[in-house]
Amino acid sequence: MKMDKRPQSVLIIGSGVFGLTTADALSKRPGFEKTSITVVDDTHGTGRFPPTDSASVDSSRIVRADYSDPAYSALAAEAQNHWRQQGDDQLGGQGRYAETGFVLTANDTGKWADGQKTGLDYVRGSWKNVVGATEAAGLSKDKIRVLDSKEALQRELKTAGYPGDWGYVNEYSGWADAGRSMEWLYAQVKAKGVVNFVDAKVHELVTEGRKVIGAKLKDGKLLRADWVMVAAGAWCSDLIDLRGRVEATGHVLGYLEITDKEQEAFAKRPVVLNLTTGLFIITPCNNILKIARHGYGYLNPEVITTALPVSPDHKKEPIVASRPCTARDDASNAMPYEADRLFRRGLRDLIPGEGIELRPWKGARVCWYSDTKDADWLVDWHGGGWENLFIATGDSGHAFKFLPVLGDKIVDVMLGKGGELGQKWRWKEIEDQSVGRVVDGKFRGLITEDGSRGGRPGMILKEEFARLPPKL
Repeated sequence: MKMDKRPQSVLIIGSGVFGLTTADALSKRPGFEKTSITVVDDTHGTGRFPPTDSASVDSSRIVRADYSDPAYSALAAEAQNHWRQQGDDQLGGQGRYAETGFVLTANDTGKWADGQKTGLDYVRGSWKNVVGATEAAGLSKDKIRVLDSKEALQRELKTAGYPGDWGYVNEYSGWADAGRSMEWLYAQVKAKGVVNFVDAKVHELVTEGRKVIGAKLKDGKLLRADWVMVAAGAWCSDLIDLRGRVEATGHVLGYLEITDKEQEAFAKRPVVLNLTTGLFIITPCNNILKIARHGYGYLNPEVITTALPVSPDHKKEPIVASRPCTARDDASNAMPYEADRLFRRGLRDLIPGEGIELRPWKGARVCWYSDTKDADWLVDWHGGGWENLFIATGDSGHAFKFLPVLGDKIVDVMLGKGGELGQKWRWKEIEDQSVGRVVDGKFRGLITEDGSRGGRPGMILKEEFARLPPKL
């Protein structure tokens, strides 16, 4: 679907990395000078866009071009050129970005019977891509080194644990302070005075015939627009039936306090990620060490009554879909037992420090991805027949790093000029209609199959919380 005629108004639902970067890009794009741009999000009266439980708000996120997919690797390398600009008024400045290096590793577990990619497949493909990109850029290949055994990984990471069987270090990657980076972006957009921000909860989309004409707020007010963009991340399931295409999955983050001496010793350590377990540790900052898991995630199936049906030809009715459960739902200061046990093992395997894995947690959080089967995002006009409805979601846990370039790519897709990326992000048909639905009394979750996930799929958040999580 190509939209040649510029709209008089655009409504963007969600102020996370997809929504806020799109608002920024539209405000700069020739042809949209007379377009009214509105961003609506529920900040609970704080006026902080995005809200603190948004996936794009955290102490740290990995910034890397280390992808097994060449398209994302190239896009991430483009984004890194912006992250490396570190003047005080630039994105990477004032400590928002640090290039401390990145160790990507995996365990040799053999092949999946169904041919699904393994973590080791992903790591090897990623290494090949970053080496090729480094050569093409004329950069030194000495900063990308293969670590071809458990022992080589142990020496690099200075740990006696089991960090993996094969991997590499890329000194051109690093991490960003996600929360402060989103604050910077919001300040940039707000300062132009072009984008209108509305602090409110969207209840449902409003339609006339086959057209989506706006959004109804919780207080009953209607926000109308020529184009409506849903960029609500894991909350998209509240507004649109995306079952089988996109699914909300929860991923635990754990935080530990470290000493001044440990902070000094760890400050220049690389980020490390094992794609078989999904465990990763980002270079600590301000005496806080963060460990997390890029896994299949927890599911939280609930009845939803507000979702727009998959097409105008379908009746609107209640559906069951996974949706977020965050600090707003009293789920912030807890960690399921299985995550606690795995994280403590990961601390032994991935970072030096005697007894660090025995310390109490300073805090914990469940971060919500919007996952897709192939880990490609869903950035496209609605493919089921709803007009004027654009969707930008399906982050699959790897969108934040593209912040400097993402909005422009999304607007290109809006205008039918998405090219290769537009093809990757298109609305796709569902192969298995049982995915994302209740089958024989059990919710059958979507599984991301690109080789980047660790742990076990299908865990239900409330069941895991019920297994007596340790007190923090």
